[in-house]
Amino acid sequence: AQVLRLAQRVIPSLRGEQGGGPPANALRLDDNVALQALCDHWAQAYPEAGAHYLALRCWGLAIWQPIYLCVIAVHLDGLVPRLAGLAQPVKAGFPSGFNLPVHAPVGGTFSERMDAAAAELRAFCGAIRRALKPRVALHERAADRLQAECVLGALMAVRPHTSLSDADVTAIGEAWLAALGIAGGCGFFAYRARDGTPALALDRKVCCHHFRRHDGEKCSTCPKLSLDARIARLLAEAS
Repeated sequence: AQVLRLAQRVIPSLRGEQGGGPPANALRLDDNVALQALCDHWAQAYPEAGAHYLALRCWGLAIWQPIYLCVIAVHLDGLVPRLAGLAQPVKAGFPSGFNLPVHAPVGGTFSERMDAAAAELRAFCGAIRRALKPRVALHERAADRLQAECVLGALMAVRPHTSLSDADVTAIGEAWLAALGIAGGCGFFAYRARDGTPALALDRKVCCHHFRRHDGEKCSTCPKLSLDARIARLLAEAS
């Protein structure tokens, strides 16, 4: 219960519950009906965006909540939830909150907690990947890179609640990706914020193809943009 409260404090939309049974029509590893519905939703919403957009959109949506939960737990709580039985209700195409069975989480040293969380995420993400591949054109390297981006995004989200330096964040990010078997899938680049202070941003390695939507554009850290263009967009967003 403590880590669920903490997760929602870090990411308000990350609302977790435990016990009471899985909600109806939720994404679960033992039921692919909701996963197919997720794929159908995004295929119908943006057919012009193409197969790569559809695959990465569904993959990212299916894995981001458990990834953020585990990274938050390792760094801020000290107890790592087990992901067996995780259910994610879906609202208008978006997984929204989650439910976990009542269980004993995993404690230990920081290294032991990271290893436990990595094992949980390897199993969970591997199962989601296997379930998605017959439904969408999910390429292995692109999936690895988007997963890595999500992990480092979660690390950036917990950073304000810690005393981690830029060097710490970079080193711990590399350790997370190595533990998950996706080393090199994403990184960080340094730049100067508008006030001149050092800042970090995700050095993404895969394009999400959001710009192919009729209402889309390239993200501020899109790898299709030059580094100068990415920094200019980051500075503009901060103004």
